[in-house]
Amino acid sequence: MTDYVVAATEADGNRLGERVTSAAPTLAEASRFGDSHGTNYVSVRHGHDITLYAREVSGTWSVLVADAPAPVVVEIRRQHALHRPGQRRGQDPERRPGQYPGQKPQQNGDGDLPLFEYDPAPENEYELSAIGVDGEVFGDRLCSVAPTPAEVAELGDLHEANYVMAGQPGHDMVTLYGRDARGSWSVIAADVDVDTAEEVCLWFDLTQHYQGRSPAGRHPLDEGLPAAGDGPAAAAQAVSLVVEHIRARRLDYPTEGLTADRFTGGWSVYAPAEVAESDPMAFLDIPVGRSVFLVGDTGRVKEVSSSVPPRQAEEMFAAEETYARRQTAEERYVASLWEGAARLVSDPEGSPGISSFTVDSPSEEEIAAVASRLIGPIAQQLALLGPPGWDRFTAVFSFTVSAEVAQLRFRSGKRTTEVRVPEQLAMLVRRQRHLAARMPAGPWWRLLLTVAHTAGTGARMTTDYDYGGEPFPAEDLLNPEHYRNDLAAYPRPQIPAWLSAYVTGSGGPGHTASTSTEAPRVAPRAPRQDQAVQGVPRPTSAAPTAASVPDGWNGSRTSTPPSAAELPARPGSGQRPVLAPGASGPVPEPVLDAKVDWKTLHADPHVITHGRTSIELEQAEWVSYSVTQTATKRLLFPTSYFTVWEFMVGRYPYYGGPRVTVRLSRVGRRADEPAEWTFLVNLVRRYLEPRLLGELVDRVRRGETVTLAGSVQVSRAGIACKKPKVSLPWNSIRTQIQNGVITIWRPGVQKPVLTVPLSHPNASLIPALFAAFTT
Repeated sequence: MTDYVVAATEADGNRLGERVTSAAPTLAEASRFGDSHGTNYVSVRHGHDITLYAREVSGTWSVLVADAPAPVVVEIRRQHALHRPGQRRGQDPERRPGQYPGQKPQQNGDGDLPLFEYDPAPENEYELSAIGVDGEVFGDRLCSVAPTPAEVAELGDLHEANYVMAGQPGHDMVTLYGRDARGSWSVIAADVDVDTAEEVCLWFDLTQHYQGRSPAGRHPLDEGLPAAGDGPAAAAQAVSLVVEHIRARRLDYPTEGLTADRFTGGWSVYAPAEVAESDPMAFLDIPVGRSVFLVGDTGRVKEVSSSVPPRQAEEMFAAEETYARRQTAEERYVASLWEGAARLVSDPEGSPGISSFTVDSPSEEEIAAVASRLIGPIAQQLALLGPPGWDRFTAVFSFTVSAEVAQLRFRSGKRTTEVRVPEQLAMLVRRQRHLAARMPAGPWWRLLLTVAHTAGTGARMTTDYDYGGEPFPAEDLLNPEHYRNDLAAYPRPQIPAWLSAYVTGSGGPGHTASTSTEAPRVAPRAPRQDQAVQGVPRPTSAAPTAASVPDGWNGSRTSTPPSAAELPARPGSGQRPVLAPGASGPVPEPVLDAKVDWKTLHADPHVITHGRTSIELEQAEWVSYSVTQTATKRLLFPTSYFTVWEFMVGRYPYYGGPRVTVRLSRVGRRADEPAEWTFLVNLVRRYLEPRLLGELVDRVRRGETVTLAGSVQVSRAGIACKKPKVSLPWNSIRTQIQNGVITIWRPGVQKPVLTVPLSHPNASLIPALFAAFTT
């Protein structure tokens, strides 16, 4: 049984004393504890429920609220203090024994009962409160002006709290600050109401500090986890969802013989390791860090590593599910009132005056208001992901209970930047959608946010809930089974005719977008391939073209991907890489399926996957491929040659951004070029480099300065480099590729003025890009 924590507090929540009892205190015991500490408030915590006692002006004690959550108690105590005489802490440090804080010795009309006279707080005063994740106040401070980040961090560190709430007394809006897992303080939500601050605080704590069920059940997410449900059908459905997840991402993971184990709120699906019991060393063959898939009862799939303790991973997953579907503070408060009233009616020793009762639940308008207010913090978190100087961003979320796709685009002038939406932020959007599901229209299927911001002015936000009045764009359309899962979780009276036909398989859109059941991903639209950029050939063949790539670079000049017959067999494998025809177009799409470094390598015009890393070509921002050969000669031994072929494709930032790397090596002076590497190079030349080249040329023609290969700056005036320091106009530049290096020459100079290794990002685009401005 959880003990009762009795705390004597001031009006601002600051604790003056505390004790723990095994039984709930009576009103008389609570009043004596408050009197002994010279305060007007006593709170009694039991689990997550708090009962608040208060001293009235007459001097008598009463119960303000019973068995309520912490945010409700904090608000009721604050309102009670504002509507009764009282003085703020620190304004009257000297008082006689028995005189309460702020009390001035006066007499009432009868001449014997002390009255309380309080000085009003300054209008521009700010109150800072160090709080816990459940809203419990640990200490506070007053500021005459808006607090600085240093002042916020100081108060939080002083009380060992991860959160600080700041606001002006009597105002409804507050700003919530939080300390992340690294110890850094920042604004989590600005200018929100207390209920929204509670929602965002719990979300932030879940993503930064929650590591499974906390000791003594002190975390709000430790209670109310979804009830367990068993059955072969549920297990089979969980395995089916995982198999779809693996195939959609082309993961190097078995799809046969998967096992599903039940835990509270979901299933753990994995490929069991086969270990021979008779071999005492067989445990060494068990794979370390292999994926395990957690499947929620609503259908959400999350991939985790087996290196994470199973109990910790499962409790974290259950907490995420609980956060998305938990009741609001007002709903929990109303539920506690209902339970309390029900106990009084059923108790034979209870008050005989209660024969029936009615507790009104929050209206649909109130729930809709809670969901609407959560949009602000979501937009604030999205804004932090943008590049410096952005003036507009658009976010599109296409969600169901079992699949999620997000797109986020920032605009800076005429430049557009696409940014990935992290999984942590998806949790907050998931929560908002669950709250919006209480509205008559049900949960949205697409949420569109547009925020415009100009320096020196406030941001303008536009929100649009899409319930399927028109067919969804192809990049936002999920597989039919995900809409069926959503309708099972959130039944609604009617759905659009086109979506009904699509879900039932009797019609609807003719293509299905790829889906993600884990982290939202950006799905940008590829640029049109039927438009030519001035000075650049149409991307109907490889770029750079044969004319722009000089001879002498290790035989990698090919304008189109080779056919299956043209690809040589992989040395030592006894088989060729598999080329499978595509599903659309008059010409089959090239597809590569092979093994490199014991990992599955898949490549097609849409995606490249190596092992567990994957990137879509339409998302890629840079590419590099190179060949290096090392010769070693030692005394009495012949010279040995070691050749490495490297291929990389990824997104910025170059260090730390997502990327796929494939390295192949051969021993011998004239080692054959690996077929896999040749295929990858030709694939990106045909399907990726034309887009990258067109974007770079367009940016330069608009007046921007772009950077290639990490150091070469390209503008309409010419090229420049800081180290070595070079600045050349376009009419004095020529390039050449030789021995894996791009050399840049100046007419009349016998030595190159600049050399760029082809292993640098987008270095292969230099010849064609320069040709666009020198011809």
